[in-house]
Amino acid sequence: MDITDVRNKALFYQQNFLKTFYLVSTYYGKSFILIGERENFPHLMGIKRNVYRSNGYRNPRVLYKDILEGNPVSNRIIPNSISTTSKMYKKVINFGDSVNIFWDNKGPLAINYNDSLSATNLSNVDVLLTDIKKGYMLGWTKNTSIPVNAEINLVKYCISTWIDESDGTYNSKEKYLPAQDVELIRNVFAFNDNSELMRQKEYNYSTDEKKEILKIIERNGANLLLDRRNQRFYIEIAEKESIHCKINGIQY
Repeated sequence: MDITDVRNKALFYQQNFLKTFYLVSTYYGKSFILIGERENFPHLMGIKRNVYRSNGYRNPRVLYKDILEGNPVSNRIIPNSISTTSKMYKKVINFGDSVNIFWDNKGPLAINYNDSLSATNLSNVDVLLTDIKKGYMLGWTKNTSIPVNAEINLVKYCISTWIDESDGTYNSKEKYLPAQDVELIRNVFAFNDNSELMRQKEYNYSTDEKKEILKIIERNGANLLLDRRNQRFYIEIAEKESIHCKINGIQY
């Protein structure tokens, strides 16, 4: 693996996170606008800030531009041969799976992450999209408020980090869940840079899937947030199956 592979991921990032934005809604009635920023790409590839800054790049946007356009980049930043044991290798090889969390999520949870409640710290993350079954996570941070009109503002979230625990235990896959408020993804819409709808998906949950979700909530002492229409189905299952979980702040 070398800089060619990193450039391929730069193209992937441009197409899937810069030229595409996502609207994700939950079964709690909340929606998130999700997109990428150029300056986040080096971090997502495991390129440390002190490394690129000490090798001529004060601005990560410029580094991303050089990688994307095939301009020379110091091998102190990206080695000529990226070691299979390095953090960068794992980041580069697995980042192409990141958009699966929108379209092929086996445990579609949205964690409203509060690091003050977590024993495992995750910095600069406000929303964590999680695939519990796969152990893949995308972290997003609040970026700016977008005015629609005088009364309405939409909050934009930008991708800030990602974690792949696909080889880990369920404890490692759930390590950011304890004590958090959790929502279930309902709809995902992908729009291109002309705001044209390209793809959409609705997530529905069977009784067995609802039961498994409640067990995850119980196991982690988390709080499942649901709208009034949907909470009754989960409450019925929790009471019938004696699953001691919290739903909308009430312990069952």
